[in-house]
Amino acid sequence: MSKARFVFHGLFPDVRTGARARQIAKVLFDVDFNGEFHSHLLADIELIAAQDGLEFEVRCTLPFICKDFAGAAVQYYQYVLGPQAGKISHSGPKGASLVGHNVMRAQWSTELEADEMQPFEKNPA
Repeated sequence: MSKARFVFHGLFPDVRTGARARQIAKVLFDVDFNGEFHSHLLADIELIAAQDGLEFEVRCTLPFICKDFAGAAVQYYQYVLGPQAGKISHSGPKGASLVGHNVMRAQWSTELEADEMQPFEKNPA
Protein backbone atom coordinates (compact mmCIF):
# COMPACT_ATOMS: atom_id res chain seq x y z
CA MET A 1 0.00 0.00 0.00
CA SER A 2 1.04 3.55 -0.69
CA LYS A 3 0.14 6.82 0.99
CA ALA A 4 -2.07 9.48 -0.59
CA ARG A 5 -1.72 13.03 0.73
CA PHE A 6 -5.01 14.92 0.72
CA VAL A 7 -5.20 18.70 1.15
CA PHE A 8 -8.74 19.95 1.74
CA HIS A 9 -9.42 23.61 0.90
CA GLY A 10 -13.09 24.50 1.28
CA LEU A 11 -16.68 23.58 1.89
CA PHE A 12 -19.35 24.95 -0.46
CA PRO A 13 -23.14 24.76 -0.30
CA ASP A 14 -25.11 22.88 -2.93
CA VAL A 15 -28.70 23.00 -1.72
CA ARG A 16 -31.01 20.97 -3.95
CA THR A 17 -34.64 21.92 -4.10
CA GLY A 18 -37.64 20.20 -5.57
CA ALA A 19 -39.71 17.20 -4.53
CA ARG A 20 -36.89 15.96 -2.29
CA ALA A 21 -35.03 19.01 -0.96
CA ARG A 22 -31.55 18.06 0.20
CA GLN A 23 -28.65 19.92 1.72
CA ILE A 24 -25.38 18.75 0.24
CA ALA A 25 -21.96 20.24 0.95
CA LYS A 26 -19.25 20.08 -1.70
CA VAL A 27 -15.72 19.60 -0.41
CA LEU A 28 -12.85 20.92 -2.55
CA PHE A 29 -9.51 19.10 -2.24
CA ASP A 30 -6.24 18.18 -3.94
CA VAL A 31 -4.44 14.86 -3.66
CA ASP A 32 -0.91 13.63 -4.37
CA PHE A 33 -0.59 9.88 -4.95
CA ASN A 34 2.38 7.96 -6.36
CA GLY A 35 3.88 11.09 -7.88
CA GLU A 36 0.66 12.20 -9.57
CA PHE A 37 -1.01 15.42 -8.43
CA HIS A 38 -4.78 15.75 -8.86
CA SER A 39 -6.19 19.20 -8.14
CA HIS A 40 -9.62 20.73 -7.65
CA LEU A 41 -11.43 17.47 -6.96
CA LEU A 42 -14.89 17.56 -5.39
CA ALA A 43 -16.71 15.28 -3.01
CA ASP A 44 -20.37 15.53 -1.99
CA ILE A 45 -21.31 15.16 1.66
CA GLU A 46 -24.99 14.73 2.38
CA LEU A 47 -26.63 14.52 5.79
CA ILE A 48 -29.21 11.76 5.77
CA ALA A 49 -31.80 11.15 8.47
CA ALA A 50 -31.39 7.75 10.11
CA GLN A 51 -33.26 6.02 12.93
CA ASP A 52 -30.55 6.87 15.47
CA GLY A 53 -29.83 10.43 14.27
CA LEU A 54 -28.05 11.80 11.24
CA GLU A 55 -25.59 9.93 9.04
CA PHE A 56 -23.17 11.24 6.44
CA GLU A 57 -23.12 9.95 2.88
CA VAL A 58 -19.93 10.80 0.98
CA ARG A 59 -19.82 10.53 -2.81
CA CYS A 60 -16.60 10.97 -4.77
CA THR A 61 -14.76 9.28 -7.61
CA LEU A 62 -11.04 9.08 -6.89
CA PRO A 63 -8.40 8.04 -9.46
CA PHE A 64 -7.28 5.29 -7.01
CA ILE A 65 -8.72 3.19 -4.18
CA CYS A 66 -8.82 4.78 -0.71
CA LYS A 67 -11.24 3.14 1.72
CA ASP A 68 -10.64 5.78 4.42
CA PHE A 69 -11.46 8.80 2.25
CA ALA A 70 -15.12 9.08 3.31
CA GLY A 71 -14.12 9.24 6.98
CA ALA A 72 -11.52 11.92 6.26
CA ALA A 73 -14.01 14.00 4.26
CA VAL A 74 -16.50 13.86 7.15
CA GLN A 75 -13.72 14.76 9.60
CA TYR A 76 -12.89 17.81 7.46
CA TYR A 77 -16.59 18.75 7.29
CA GLN A 78 -16.78 18.63 11.10
CA TYR A 79 -13.50 20.54 11.43
CA VAL A 80 -14.75 23.34 9.20
CA LEU A 81 -18.06 23.64 11.06
CA GLY A 82 -16.29 23.70 14.44
CA PRO A 83 -15.55 26.80 16.54
CA GLN A 84 -12.34 27.59 14.64
CA ALA A 85 -14.18 27.86 11.30
CA GLY A 86 -13.35 30.67 8.91
CA LYS A 87 -16.82 31.38 7.54
CA ILE A 88 -17.79 33.92 4.94
CA SER A 89 -21.52 34.42 5.15
CA HIS A 90 -23.44 36.34 2.52
CA SER A 91 -26.62 36.11 4.56
CA GLY A 92 -25.54 37.39 7.94
CA PRO A 93 -22.76 37.69 10.48
CA LYS A 94 -20.03 35.13 11.10
CA GLY A 95 -21.05 32.17 13.14
CA ALA A 96 -24.11 31.21 11.12
CA SER A 97 -24.12 27.43 11.14
CA LEU A 98 -26.14 26.58 8.04
CA VAL A 99 -23.90 25.24 5.33
CA GLY A 100 -26.43 26.34 2.71
CA HIS A 101 -25.79 30.01 3.46
CA ASN A 102 -22.01 30.04 3.82
CA VAL A 103 -18.84 29.40 1.88
CA MET A 104 -16.26 28.10 4.31
CA ARG A 105 -12.55 28.03 3.68
CA ALA A 106 -10.08 26.17 5.87
CA GLN A 107 -7.00 24.24 4.85
CA TRP A 108 -6.57 20.79 6.38
CA SER A 109 -4.43 17.86 5.27
CA THR A 110 -4.07 14.18 6.00
CA GLU A 111 -2.32 11.09 4.63
CA LEU A 112 -4.28 7.91 3.99
CA GLU A 113 -3.50 4.42 2.76
CA ALA A 114 -4.35 3.97 -0.93
CA ASP A 115 -3.97 1.46 -3.76
CA GLU A 116 -3.82 1.71 -7.53
CA MET A 117 -6.97 0.84 -9.45
CA GLN A 118 -6.86 -2.68 -10.85
CA PRO A 119 -7.80 -3.15 -14.50
CA PHE A 120 -10.91 -5.19 -15.13
CA GLU A 121 -10.20 -8.81 -15.79
CA LYS A 122 -12.15 -10.66 -18.44
CA ASN A 123 -14.14 -13.64 -17.27
CA PRO A 124 -12.95 -16.85 -18.84
CA ALA A 125 -15.46 -18.21 -21.36
